[in-house]
Amino acid sequence: MNRFGLLLGLLFSATVAADQNRVQLDAQQIEHLDVRTTLPAEVGALPLLRAPGRATLPPAREFIVSARQSGVISHVDVPLGVKVSKGQILAAIQSTALLDLQRSLLDAASAHQVAAAKLNRDETLLREGVISRMRWQETRSDFDRAEASLRTLEQTLLASGMSAAEIARLRSTRQVDPLLSVYAPTDGIILERMAVVGQRVDTLAPLFRIGKLGELWLEVDMPQERLQEVRIGDRVTVESPPAVARIIEVGQSVDPRSQSALVRAVVEKGASSLRPGMNVNVQLMHRSTDRIFKVPVAAVFGYEGKQYVFVPVADGFEAREVAVAGQETYHVVIHEGLRPGERVVVQGVAALKAAWVGMDEGGESH
Repeated sequence: MNRFGLLLGLLFSATVAADQNRVQLDAQQIEHLDVRTTLPAEVGALPLLRAPGRATLPPAREFIVSARQSGVISHVDVPLGVKVSKGQILAAIQSTALLDLQRSLLDAASAHQVAAAKLNRDETLLREGVISRMRWQETRSDFDRAEASLRTLEQTLLASGMSAAEIARLRSTRQVDPLLSVYAPTDGIILERMAVVGQRVDTLAPLFRIGKLGELWLEVDMPQERLQEVRIGDRVTVESPPAVARIIEVGQSVDPRSQSALVRAVVEKGASSLRPGMNVNVQLMHRSTDRIFKVPVAAVFGYEGKQYVFVPVADGFEAREVAVAGQETYHVVIHEGLRPGERVVVQGVAALKAAWVGMDEGGESH
């Protein structure tokens, strides 16, 4: 007898128990039908819906690097998308404005040096009684103004992008340099590069946008009619690449064009596989205190408008009606009909269904 004939013989030799939901099979029949079972996974959330989303950086983790002085970009050292370290040189600007500030600093340093020499001289003369205290106070005022002017120019150069070491070297060597280096303010990746070699830029013109990785958000476009179902703390899952996030904010405004609102979730697992700006399809999961089980799609079958799974019992298998809460790509979520510890059939379902349904169609009573 071929395998098809053997299968038919096994099916018609099966009996249906009096409760109409049991297919009675012995161990040999189960072995020939190649029936296999699995233990459902107990989960704590119900699938709510699928929606489009995108990975973003929290606003506090984005930084704009701008031009501290006007000038012409002479070179750019980093391309888009690379990792950078804090203090790394990103680009350089040829700036005549910086050149003027450096010359002013050197002039102020010279004036400060002269004022300091005059103050030292007048302090000596005051102690010897050669000059009046009024004369010394005038010299002291000149020195204070010279020092204030020098400190102001030093702070201006610091604000212009020069480091304290570069300012000290300028004062020591008295050699001006119009080339202004642009440094990374933090570790991160280059999300956007606006700087182009040869471009003339004004003061505070944006050159780079840097993202500090380590924390990512998912922004989900939620249809406005489903907003009431979303709760803070619900989970958001991404299948490809795999990631899990937790909802931290539900938007209070609706986009008039798409009639959707933003739901934000912080990524708790799988952030390393996501990139800012990446579009993903997400599954929203609603937290529940009920006993919820996840079974493979192959375990669930329909009959007369109802959903069933086969559960092993002492003398065969029971067709158990279940309530399906939602379906994922490879799994079905069941929230009624199963008890903890019960296994379900995942292979051989079609044969068992044929035995269960075919008995009635063949004329045998349930």
